[in-house]
Amino acid sequence: MLTSPSLLELQRGFAAAIVDGDTRLAAYIDARAIAPAARLRIYRNAVFAIQVEALETSFPAVRRLLGEECFDGLATRYAARHGSRSGNLQDFGATFAVFLSAQAEVAAFSWVGAVAELEWLRQECALAAGWPRADAQALTAALLAGLQLRVQPHVRVLSAQVPALDLWRHAMESEARTVDPAGGAQHVLLWREDAAVVMREIGASQAAFVRALRDSGNMEAAWSAANLVDPSAQAEGLLSGLLEHALLVP
Repeated sequence: MLTSPSLLELQRGFAAAIVDGDTRLAAYIDARAIAPAARLRIYRNAVFAIQVEALETSFPAVRRLLGEECFDGLATRYAARHGSRSGNLQDFGATFAVFLSAQAEVAAFSWVGAVAELEWLRQECALAAGWPRADAQALTAALLAGLQLRVQPHVRVLSAQVPALDLWRHAMESEARTVDPAGGAQHVLLWREDAAVVMREIGASQAAFVRALRDSGNMEAAWSAANLVDPSAQAEGLLSGLLEHALLVP
């Protein structure tokens, strides 16, 4: 005779059924018109459908580039293997780019992971916090005074071995353009402006500079990172876009 599980055991059993497909909870469900295990699968499939919709929202360019059927199949597989570990669906998909790059169906499309990574950075950029903007004059004065500057929390950088930004624009913008996926590396700066995500291609040294500044919060470390990529990199070029768009704060 089955011993009735506690509320906590029921909750854990239901979570295991949804996330891992574990059907042991079926033993405690009344058998009526639909078999207990089938009932659990209905809930699990409904969760998958919601998670696939979340991925469609976060990765629209990838979906267009791969095609609806291919994308939905891969997204369902990802949902089944990686279930959401957060109560916020906007967090779902953080490892989708890595997952896509490992799938046999897209092995011939080596660029797909980079485009997915770009789209996830867009998601992070859109949701990140932001500090009050500092005007160019205040930033210049801080630099001259030797003060440390930080990048806005919403700033992101992508360095890809493929033209990820061009491929994204090819998928999402109405103006037709031809893009060679083997067209070479591309570095992209992303930031938020008036609630919209802005993307701009930048050089490799500036990408290294911004990434190091985000990670360390130290200007000297950022200069060193940029100079490792390009010993001739000048401060004016590294700071120009950041100052222009008020992406630095004292």
